Amino acid sequence: MALSPYMGNDPFFGQMERALDNAFQRALGGRSGDLMMFPALLGPSSVPAGSHPMDIVETPAAFELHCDAPGFTPEDVNIEMIEGVITVSGKRKDERKEEKDGKVVRRERTMSTFTRSFTLPDNVKDDEISASLVNGVLKVTVPKTEPAPKPAPKKIQVSGGQVSGGQST
Repeated sequence: MALSPYMGNDPFFGQMERALDNAFQRALGGRSGDLMMFPALLGPSSVPAGSHPMDIVETPAAFELHCDAPGFTPEDVNIEMIEGVITVSGKRKDERKEEKDGKVVRRERTMSTFTRSFTLPDNVKDDEISASLVNGVLKVTVPKTEPAPKPAPKKIQVSGGQVSGGQST
């Protein structure tokens, strides 16, 4: 007897389950089967539906971007900085391995991709950005520079002039 989800062997119910999942994803802005379907339960978030959640931490010395990337290798991740916008993306390939002890009856872990972009403030050292991937967590460190000093206030002199008819302004 094979392991399968409830009513998973019946084509009608399998198709119905996928159709309902897709409807909930579109209607509620998230992935079915988890709390992302109900963002109000999680508090305010600007994570677009279906994208890869990331945390941004500001320390005195740097901005840090953290995201879960289980199963990804450093070669699977791409990080670019273009005109003040940092883009973090990853693509994990579909690994189809020959099963020695049995056959796969349902495959749900296939290829996975993500892309996130953030506009960074002006006070970053974009030539010193570093990244590490340890235990399935990606950490991108963007060092900060000292903010440029704000210019001192400047008084602008207003001049007066003659208007036709001999009246001054």
